[in-house]
Amino acid sequence: MSRTLLIELGCEELPAKLLQDQAAMLADGIAARLLDAGLLEEGTHPHWMATPRRLAVAIPDVAEAQPDRTMERLGPAEQAAFDADGQPTRAAEGFARSVGVPVEELERVDTEQGRRLFARVDQPGQPLSALLPDMLAQVVRQMAGARSMRWSGGDDRFLRPVRWIVALHGDEVVDLELFGLRSGRRTRGHRVHSDGWMEIESAGAYESVLESGHVIVDFERRRDRIRTQIEALAERESLSIPIDDSLLDEVTGLVEWPVAVVGSFEEAFLEVPAEAIVSSLREHQKSFPVRDAEGRLTNRFVSVANIESTDPARMIHGFERVIRPRLGDARFFYEQDRQQPLAERAGRLEDMLFQERLGTLADKSGRLVELVERLSGDLDADAGAARRAAALAKCDLLTEMVGEFPELQGTMGRYYALADGESEAVARAIEAHYLPRHAGDRLPQTGEGRALALADRLDTLVGILAAGKKPKGGKDPFALRRAAQGIVRILADSDCRVGLEELVDRAAEVLSRQLEVDDAVRADAVAFIGERMRSWLADEGFEANTLHAVDASDPGSVPEYLRRARAVQDFADDPDMESLIAANKRAANLLRQAGMDSGEIPEVDPNSMEIDAERDLFEELSDAEGTVEKALEDGEHAAALARLAALRPVVDRFFDEVMVMVDDEAVKTNRLALLARLRRSFLRIADVARLGRA
Repeated sequence: MSRTLLIELGCEELPAKLLQDQAAMLADGIAARLLDAGLLEEGTHPHWMATPRRLAVAIPDVAEAQPDRTMERLGPAEQAAFDADGQPTRAAEGFARSVGVPVEELERVDTEQGRRLFARVDQPGQPLSALLPDMLAQVVRQMAGARSMRWSGGDDRFLRPVRWIVALHGDEVVDLELFGLRSGRRTRGHRVHSDGWMEIESAGAYESVLESGHVIVDFERRRDRIRTQIEALAERESLSIPIDDSLLDEVTGLVEWPVAVVGSFEEAFLEVPAEAIVSSLREHQKSFPVRDAEGRLTNRFVSVANIESTDPARMIHGFERVIRPRLGDARFFYEQDRQQPLAERAGRLEDMLFQERLGTLADKSGRLVELVERLSGDLDADAGAARRAAALAKCDLLTEMVGEFPELQGTMGRYYALADGESEAVARAIEAHYLPRHAGDRLPQTGEGRALALADRLDTLVGILAAGKKPKGGKDPFALRRAAQGIVRILADSDCRVGLEELVDRAAEVLSRQLEVDDAVRADAVAFIGERMRSWLADEGFEANTLHAVDASDPGSVPEYLRRARAVQDFADDPDMESLIAANKRAANLLRQAGMDSGEIPEVDPNSMEIDAERDLFEELSDAEGTVEKALEDGEHAAALARLAALRPVVDRFFDEVMVMVDDEAVKTNRLALLARLRRSFLRIADVARLGRA
């Protein structure tokens, strides 16, 4: 009999940001074990639920017991199972004991590894009640991470102390013990709106029982309810309330019975930069900022309570009373910071260590000034403005505001630079040099911003690799992977024509005054960035074969690599593709056999050609080479590849009618040279032989 299985772990308040991952781990872990045990059908999806006080999973159609199964077990090789006298060895006897079958009744079966002992073992199915306790214990152990804790002197670990356990299969309790607690059917409702313990008659009644106790246990429903309430407030009050999804998720993880309300603060606080107010509201108070129709920040906010108050005005006053001191701190920090110009803070960068072998932030700032000088011309940046921005870029790290709101680094630098009379170009570059902060984030939009952002990441990446701190596994303390992807995205967006090797060399030359950057480190840096470029392009939908094909040619610049990849990806859908890929593979194999796959290519002699098919290929290829050259100079890689694709008829005819590896050495060499020219034309874009479609 199949019924819904419900498991709930009732806890002390769980971290809001971890709720979704923890609930998904519980659901997926239990479902996977049920599936392996034969208690669940393939394709059945568990439904996880979570509130600040509980993690739960409901899995439909879980069988009451496993079906009886016949297990097939392979034993030791027959040669190892019996000695020279035909007597069973310890290996044979051990296998027989493990399957519960006498040695003389064991079967033999032929396998790829030779003839082996074999047994079929009838295994009666076990009930869910016998299997679930160990399953849940295993999943809980897997969920215990670095932030888990012990309590009450026990050895069990979990994210927060567990206070009750519900385990129901349909309407029956599945008896198990964990954390020193026995499972049952009792849960707890809302701390304020519920009387305490509530009985769950069956797994299917779980959500409705909790809702009667003022708990919306389904995370998605609770999030949708908050969104709907905020949108209703916006419409009723004629407000604009942008809903940040990450903040919405966190707020959803903080409440069980959400009630959204609008509060306000004194307009005088709006003299503080809007980003600081927004950061304070979001990060410290988990509240949503409110804007007017033109997008300007207002002195209102939306907070989400975990209670339906009988005195809403008093509750709103409570939110306002908590928010006001935080905004007061922000205003105080802003006023204090403006009393000292950014430039006067530069000397204190000497006291802030960047990395032991790379020196202080003052050392880094000096390197950035020199490196942006070398990059500005290739990024359409004003070198003077870029140098000034580089000298000031790290100074806002020494301000009170950034000390309190680290996420505002760069942003506050822009405000303070403008207040100090610096140019708009300098101020915008200071802010933009942190962009992109994460995957999908916006990019610098000015030449000075691009130059400084690129210089900062190149200096960090090459410097940390030279210092011997390459990321290992999941550890990346200097965020080099993010830096490398930022380099790629900035270069792609700016259409910078400088290759990765040249950019790394420029950073290495500046760094070399402080520590040695040898050729191996430079090669590692180029490879590291290239790896992140391929990873980014794969996420953008490029096929692995496309990237392999482009990798085989001269990498060039990032924008050029991207244009090649797009051209090759489109080429993969061309009807001429399969024939040309096959021709390239065949040409590559012939050249490899003849030792002509590298080095100088002999000149093709048209006077030595004996067959019309090779003359036609030579003429068509000669004509195409000029078109391809012009297209590549103009960055039109798709047009270049299209012209080469048009060679298909003469290439097919060549391979149909021409024998390349003939006895006449001069004729053979001439034909190989023609194929080498054909290959070289394709290789200027990509090695299409690696597309693997033929």
